[in-house]
Formats: sequence, structure tokens, C-alpha cells
Amino acid sequence: MVPQTLKAHHLDYLNSEPTHSASIVEVSTACACSEEMTKNVLKEISEDGMPIHFDAQTVILLNPILSEASIINQLKTERIGHHIKLLQSIDSTNDYVKKHLSSLNHGSLVLAHEQTVGKGRLGREWSSPAGKTISMSLLLKPSNQKLRYSILTQMAAAALVRSLETHSHAEIKWPNDVLVNKKKISGILTEAEYSGSQLEGIIIGIGVNTNLDKDDIPLSLKEKASSLKIEVDTVDPNKLISRFLEFFETYYESWLSDQDTKPFLDVCRKHSALIGHRYWIEDTVSRRKASIDSLDDDGALVVTYLDTSETMPLVSTHYSIRGDNGYI
Repeated sequence: MVPQTLKAHHLDYLNSEPTHSASIVEVSTACACSEEMTKNVLKEISEDGMPIHFDAQTVILLNPILSEASIINQLKTERIGHHIKLLQSIDSTNDYVKKHLSSLNHGSLVLAHEQTVGKGRLGREWSSPAGKTISMSLLLKPSNQKLRYSILTQMAAAALVRSLETHSHAEIKWPNDVLVNKKKISGILTEAEYSGSQLEGIIIGIGVNTNLDKDDIPLSLKEKASSLKIEVDTVDPNKLISRFLEFFETYYESWLSDQDTKPFLDVCRKHSALIGHRYWIEDTVSRRKASIDSLDDDGALVVTYLDTSETMPLVSTHYSIRGDNGYI
């Protein structure tokens, strides 16, 4: 079995100029190993499911992939994202952070080329084929135990749509989905970990469908989900992550200082896929049509039910918002 460090070295080299063919000789020289070893490395990378194609003479990385070095080189944050762990395949990045909570620093970022048992809100699964998505979990260890940290889902959504501005006009489907062309390309899951009454850490898990092809989307999800590559163009996941971390840190540090939610909630309002429209509000016991009025300063979705004309904020994230014929 080839060492992971050698695989990472080869992948980083190929990722420096993705979608361009390189010779086996060129790659082996750059990675300081024999041509035979390079072929063995590429074989194992291919068996890992990574998006490469190679033969006896050449190799090509079919799309940009995650790279720890690339993220760090582009990063402009003070604390967030300076400790990165990139794994080849894992069941869930959020679960990994939970298991290693005591050894990970504030601002640590755990990434995976492939996530096999990812999960979203309400226990829904989030799949991520190798090398074509972003699966990441950001760990926060705040000293203030009293702040309402559920607002971080909206903060993360705002940071993500800002980081996508150069690619597309992304929208937010409250509370935790990000859409492009009315199709879901990202989901956010925020989890708090406690030891007794003591907050040990907050984990923000984010999945982004970056470079999935149409055939990668399960038939059952084609009407609901898509990827940035399908809807816009091939994207560099590392640039997207570094921009996200910069926006997120700016919002987070400012909020810790003054508890003002307006800077990031205004982004959520501007990019809302729901406000100004009518949707079905579903929970475990009811399904009611409502007009979506606004997002209040606590991040709650303010709706007016059409059957009773009652206006109220939706605080619980156990609601689902649905269109007449499905997702939105």
C-alpha cells in the first residue's frame, strides 16, 4: 500500500494544473520517485475513486480537488482554518471532530475527499463522491457560554453565498440549504457538544456539490439537487473554502464583539429563496400554506399562515419548507 503522504504529493502536483495532461515522466520527476512508483501511486489513487485518468504515458486530473496546501496559501484569516486535517475517506467529518474534540484547536478545519455517511438536518443523508465535493467541518471553541449559537447556521450560509458571488447568484433556503438555479448545491449542519452543562465546542458541517457531473446525481435527487459544475462551471474548491473562511471569520469575530446579527442576516435576507413567496410549512403533525414575510433579527423565519392569517416566527429547525410540487 502506498503511503498517504506520497498520494497527497502526487495529487497536489496534479492539482497545481488540473484538467491538463501530464506525462508520467514529468510527474515522477516532480514527485522525486521512479516512474514505476508513480504508476503504482496513480493506480491506488484511481482505486480510491478520485477523478483521474491515466495510461502508460500520461495522466490527467479531471477536475480541481481539495488541497491543504492550496487552502493555506490562499487563506487570509487570523485564526480560522490554520489547522487543517485532510482525509481521503471518512464516514462523517462532523463525527470525526466529535471524536477528536479535545485535541483539536479552535478554528480547526477537517476535510475529506470522500464522505460515506454524511448527514444533514433531520437525519437526512448527504453523500459526497471522492474528489467532486467539499465535505468539511469547522470547529469553534468559544469562551462565552451564553451566546445563542444556533445563529451560526445563518452566519455560515451568509459566508458561503458571499464566497460564491464570483460564480453565481446563490440563494438560501432557510434554515440551512444553499441553492443555485433553485437546486440545492450545499447543506449546513451545526452541532453543539457539551460536557454536562459546559459547552465544549460547536461544529459547523458543510457539504458543497462542487464538481459533480449529471451522472453523479442520484435519479431520486435530480429534481432537487445539482452541483456548481452543472449549473455554472468547474470550480476550485480550495479557493471557495478560503473565501468562505475569510467571510465567516469576519462575521464571527464581529458578532462576538457586539452580538449584532445584521451584517450577516442582511445577506441572508438579500439572498433568500423564500421571502416574498408562498410555501407549505411542514412538521411532524401538520402541513400549512404560508406567505414567507421576513427573517427577524434572531434568524427566525417570519411567516403568515393563509388559513388563519396568524403571523409567527419559525424558530425550530424541525420545520420543512416545500413548494407545491416538491422541494421549492
